[in-house]
Amino acid sequence: MAIKNCPKCKKIFSPVGGSVICPECVKAEEEEFEKVRTYLRDNRGADINVVSDETGVSTKKILKYLREGRLEVSEGIADFLKCEKCGVPIRSGQYCRACSEKVSKNLSSVLVVKEENSNKSGAKMHIRRK
Repeated sequence: MAIKNCPKCKKIFSPVGGSVICPECVKAEEEEFEKVRTYLRDNRGADINVVSDETGVSTKKILKYLREGRLEVSEGIADFLKCEKCGVPIRSGQYCRACSEKVSKNLSSVLVVKEENSNKSGAKMHIRRK
């Protein structure tokens, strides 16, 4: 069983499901997200600085929620969030639809090539029985 230190609180924990922070910090982050979500539900279209001031959640974390696709910029607010690849304004996430589709196609083609190569080697996988 792997153990590591939480980068936020420095407590030792056992990562579950690929989590990089401890369960207590995950819970605290979810509580902060819920504060932001609740505030935005009651104050649609609020400015990020106002949301940060009113909820006590940093603008950096609010931007993280936008990039993760958990929040969305209000329609009509251009140039706030941009596609990381081409710079086109977007409402949430990291990429615009066109760039997402290109990345998806590229990944699919890599997986197909890799699958073809693995089949050529004759290597097969199975579940190990005890």
